[in-house]
This record gives sequence, C-alpha cells and structure tokens, in this order.
Amino acid sequence: LYLQGKNNIYFRQYTKAEEKLRACLEKESGFAPALTDMSMLLYRKMNYEEALLFAKKALSINTYDPAANYYYGLINKKLGKQTDAVDGFDIATQSEEYRTPAFTELAKCYFSATGTDNEKAIHYAQKALLYNQQNTDALQVLAVAYRLQGKKEAALNILDRIATYDPINCFV
Repeated sequence: LYLQGKNNIYFRQYTKAEEKLRACLEKESGFAPALTDMSMLLYRKMNYEEALLFAKKALSINTYDPAANYYYGLINKKLGKQTDAVDGFDIATQSEEYRTPAFTELAKCYFSATGTDNEKAIHYAQKALLYNQQNTDALQVLAVAYRLQGKKEAALNILDRIATYDPINCFV
C-alpha cells in the first residue's frame, strides 16, 4: 500500500496516494515513511493542522528523519510558529537531499522573522548556495538583504547573477 501510494505521488495522483497511504496507516499506524508522506500530501492540500499531526507522529518515531523535519518546518512556517519551523529546518539540513531547501527556508525564516536579522539570513542563503549555485530563492534573499544593508553593488551583482540563470525572472 505504501509503495502504491508513493507511486501515485510520483505520478501526481494525490487523491489516490492519500487513499493508499491512509490504508497503509490503518494496517501499520507507526510506519514512518507513510506518516511523512501523508504530512507532505496534507501540506499540499493546505490542511496544515492535520499535516502537523502526521509530521509529529513521524518525528516521535525518528526525531532525525530529514523529510519529516523538513515538512514539519514547512507546516509550522505556514502556521506562524517560527521557532518550530527553524527547529525542523535545522535538523533537515543534515540530509543531503533536504540540505539546500532547508538552508533556503532558514534564510527566509530569519529574513522575515524580524526583518532585521539580515546577517543570519545572508549566512543561510550563502550556505544554500554552496550546494546549489543557481538557487534563485536564496539569491533573492541575498539581493534584498544586501539592499537593506546599503550594499547596493553587492545587491546588483546578485541581480545580475539571477538574470544569468533566469533571464525573464520578474524579481530582477
């Protein structure tokens, strides 16, 4: 059931995937990969409260599950729980698969948390760029953070870099 649900996710048949994953969890309520995938599906459906329950259950089984931590972070970010979101993203950075998106989300969190913690936002955006030089989201955080710091030349260089990777980017 889990593999059928996972295949449905790959084919973007999310309703079928949810049915299969729920059936899987009826048989084995503690199957962490199914719990994590359910949290992802419910996050995509914008059902954040229920998604958080699945992510928390997956994390109660394996606190260091990178996927569960990443979705835990995304869900909490949507729910306005900044500290919990940062905790999830921090742990997700330990995984190669989630490192770049987790660092990018950390940069966004620190940039938007107070609007004044530009140094941490820059730090995490640069870490995200270590693993993906063309990470447009991280580059955009850098461009705005540099502009707010009065580093016009650095901000313009970042904008030029974004334009190189994505010539029709509206942000530029």
